[in-house]
Amino acid sequence: MNATGAVVFLPREGNGVSLMLEDLLFDPAALWLAQALSRAGVERFFVVCHTDDREKAQACFPEGTEFVTGVSEDAVEQLVAFLNELEGRALVVTRPVLLSDEGARQLFDEQWGGPLECRETGVCRIDAQTLAEALGEGVGLEEALRDKAEKPNGRSIWFQGAYSLRPGAEARVEAELTARTNSAHRLLEAGVRILDPNNCYVGPRVQVGKGTLLLPGTILRGETVIGSNCEIGPNTMIRDCIIGEGVTVNASQLNESTVEDGTTVGPFAYIRPHCHVGPHVKVGDFVELKNSTIGEGTKISHLTYVGDSDVGGHVNFGCGTVTVNYDGTQKYRTIIGDNAFIGCNTNLVAPVRVGDGAYTAAGSTITDEVPADSLAIARARQTVKKQWAARRRSRKR
Repeated sequence: MNATGAVVFLPREGNGVSLMLEDLLFDPAALWLAQALSRAGVERFFVVCHTDDREKAQACFPEGTEFVTGVSEDAVEQLVAFLNELEGRALVVTRPVLLSDEGARQLFDEQWGGPLECRETGVCRIDAQTLAEALGEGVGLEEALRDKAEKPNGRSIWFQGAYSLRPGAEARVEAELTARTNSAHRLLEAGVRILDPNNCYVGPRVQVGKGTLLLPGTILRGETVIGSNCEIGPNTMIRDCIIGEGVTVNASQLNESTVEDGTTVGPFAYIRPHCHVGPHVKVGDFVELKNSTIGEGTKISHLTYVGDSDVGGHVNFGCGTVTVNYDGTQKYRTIIGDNAFIGCNTNLVAPVRVGDGAYTAAGSTITDEVPADSLAIARARQTVKKQWAARRRSRKR
């Protein structure tokens, strides 16, 4: 593959909006395009956009991308300089377009029959030096692309791997479906199993390992990376997370966190940002984690909130445990050592520490440190008043 550069125009429509900067699923169309071209081997980008669109456009392309705006007086000179630094061919995108990974790869395949017809799709392949020379001689870009682009057998070829974006609600729905389909095909080619590709929504930056199964209702967003042999879903959303190998996430939501190998999450769990969940942990039903680290082999089976906490390995949380981390003004951390046992309905009022191997009795509200290997009981002593209920009923009669 000789072509290593792409020139991308982000034109605005008559209503002053760039279709390339509108979201498809969760990300702008320009990001979908940039990711597909990067995976196809494009290493450098040159982007032409409106001045007001530059900030949003920069978030779509890799670091090191060169940007010029319509008001740049030396835009042509900058483009020529960019082309002169490339080797072999360049790809030029002049209109709003969405490319599949397969389509992007075909653009640079030496065995493929040719470029796109620019007037139809807005995309063509051209020798970088040829285009640079034409522009340097004062030839307009449209004319240079029309006259200088490769035309096998003397003609341009329609390319099926490009989907032209168009304004309007109906066209937008079609573009969303195209983006969803492109993502599904990309993952299937990588050895991912998708039970129902029509009910799975994956962003352009998401990576999923071989052998992982995506069940219906799965939504993967942002820069999420999922390892091999996982089972994700049904009805799960994961955003900007790193998920290890052999992880199961069932009917849950995970955000900006890391989950290590062999862990199970859900159903109905909620992992909020800045959590690091170790290997072989159980995060069960109706469990919420926030800004916490959870050590290897710990079990948080159900109905528990762990926030602003550092939890060791092989800890057992009883049902209904709450880390009481907020006093209305500040938030405080809870520290739990290895092999601790937290009894059901325990309140851990931070800042507080529970030592290695310590126990808290069910129903306790812990406000002071629990030393290692100790038992903490913090609840009112039970009082039984015999026949109290019977006497009460008699008075009511």
